[in-house]
Amino acid sequence: MNAYQKLHQLASQVTDQVIAELLKGKAIWQQPWGSYGLPKNYFSGRAYEGFNALYLHFLTERRGFTAPYFLTYRQARELGGHVRKGQQGMPVVYWKVYGAKAGEENQPDASATPEESTSRKLVPFLWTVFNIDQVVGVDFSLPEIPDRSAHQCIASCQQVVEGFPAPRPCIRFGGGQAWYAPALDMVRVPELRRFASPEAFHATLFHELVHATGHPSRLNRFSEGEQAGRFGDEAYSKEELVAEMGASFLCAYTGIQEQVFHNSVAYLQGWVSRLRDDKTMLLYAAGKAFRAASYILGLEAASASKAPPGEKGAA
Repeated sequence: MNAYQKLHQLASQVTDQVIAELLKGKAIWQQPWGSYGLPKNYFSGRAYEGFNALYLHFLTERRGFTAPYFLTYRQARELGGHVRKGQQGMPVVYWKVYGAKAGEENQPDASATPEESTSRKLVPFLWTVFNIDQVVGVDFSLPEIPDRSAHQCIASCQQVVEGFPAPRPCIRFGGGQAWYAPALDMVRVPELRRFASPEAFHATLFHELVHATGHPSRLNRFSEGEQAGRFGDEAYSKEELVAEMGASFLCAYTGIQEQVFHNSVAYLQGWVSRLRDDKTMLLYAAGKAFRAASYILGLEAASASKAPPGEKGAA
């Protein structure tokens, strides 16, 4: 089985798991993040990106792990411990870049997407990691959980909005619906009083701001007519998933932990249908979403994309 076949096999397996969650009424990309935020590699301290972040957080909750910190088998050995016998590892995906641009040769990229593999000469690599609960012989020291009040979280949200890099989209408040208009480069969100909580207001604003990162003056994510279709259209569905995941990453960054998204039956059934039709959609959307969130935050998206120290190849 070659690298792309392994990737598509993983994408199919994960998508089937996500569909099962949707049928139970839960969209994993809308899950509130835990106290530790994004999953991290314990050895390097770097946060995982894109699909890896979403999937590892999902598995942390599903398997009841104490914290979303992970290690490769070799990293556990380098720390003087080992993975307990019989433990099942979890896959992470990285892409190795070959000869695309000067300085990119052999550099792994965790936020790349399957659609870029033809234009950037990317080869996917699957690596196995284990949660620290699955490792023995290491005296793990977890960072202190930041004690942020609701007021501090909302202040952090406001800083994210105000810090959107120039050129910023026009942001207007009012009306009964939230939307982003690419032609006008305008975001509109109902006033705060129309929402159940300040957290819900900012999560909705984050969603529309992620859409705005697709503008040609920013990440240039939109194709012609991409925003014109209905939910069932392929391009529109992918962009909606990018916005939902991107908003989730921003919620994790600012400390919003409560469930702020509403899942109607029609909404969930719509995603079940789309994901069954395209088993790579999650991989595509998660990479784009992480880049969008990183753009809004002014972060380098490649900060967590390197292979774990001591490992050969991409991880």
